[in-house]
Amino acid sequence: MKLKIFFIVLLINLTFFPNLYSQENVYIELKIEDEIITNIDINNEKNYLIALNNNLKNLNKDQIYKVSKNSLIREIIKKIELVKFFDLEKSNVLTEGLIKNLYKNLKFNNKNEFNNYLKNYNLNTEKVGKKILIEALWNQLIFDKFNKNVKIDENKLKVKLKNELNKNKIEEFNLSEIVFQVDSNEKIEEKNKKILNFINNNGFENAANTFSVSDSSKLGGKIGWVNKTQISKIILEKVNNLEIGQITNPILINNGYIILKLEDKRLVKRNIDIDKELKKLIVFEKEKQLNQYSLMYFYRIKKNLFINES
Repeated sequence: MKLKIFFIVLLINLTFFPNLYSQENVYIELKIEDEIITNIDINNEKNYLIALNNNLKNLNKDQIYKVSKNSLIREIIKKIELVKFFDLEKSNVLTEGLIKNLYKNLKFNNKNEFNNYLKNYNLNTEKVGKKILIEALWNQLIFDKFNKNVKIDENKLKVKLKNELNKNKIEEFNLSEIVFQVDSNEKIEEKNKKILNFINNNGFENAANTFSVSDSSKLGGKIGWVNKTQISKIILEKVNNLEIGQITNPILINNGYIILKLEDKRLVKRNIDIDKELKKLIVFEKEKQLNQYSLMYFYRIKKNLFINES
């Protein structure tokens, strides 16, 4: 039905607004169930991604097109699932709060200033709000479905935390990540080589934009500063062996692999309330587990959808 409506709207536009598509031919890139994605949709997604992360401009035309297409596919798959649980049209209050958080994180003073910036990319806060709402509701859905499955040993975390805080200083790492999966027809060695070649030619940040399935991909894979108590023993061993600027080999995690880059490291004096730090550590651990459930759930949904690429 949506396909039929698409062609009717396209015919009307071409008949009554002949200049609307004069600069670019419109063609269908793929279908996900009844949702149609055109090259125009992918170009709009490109504008959105670059507006949020200007470093994506460093990618060549084919690379940014692929990144934008994959980003839009992930968004539509999430949206297809979300409409089963939420009314996306009745979340105005939530959307306003999300927009405010976004423009503050991007260092804009107010909504009008942010909106003027977005106009450079043929966007506005209403369009952006709809997109970040999908991410927020997806996170809420994952929490509702899987929070009960999260297992955290608070006593174990507390012992680990006390051991570190007994020292005068604690080591912190500024990390970036690429989280990826290996298809059944691929080998991990081949996928790793492909990613490494891309990193060498285009940089880690652009590789994260291109290959990573983590939500951090839109930020170039940036995780930020984490202290060693927040990292699993296996990953800590790998990170400890890195010099600043180096990356790990792929590390097996739930639902895939992760490559980490050590952006920087530091020693920080600790004179902190253990209970307060423990709460932060629990939140970090919970988010890590929920992110793993998010990937698992997403690929389960994707597997059951009809996706037809042109």
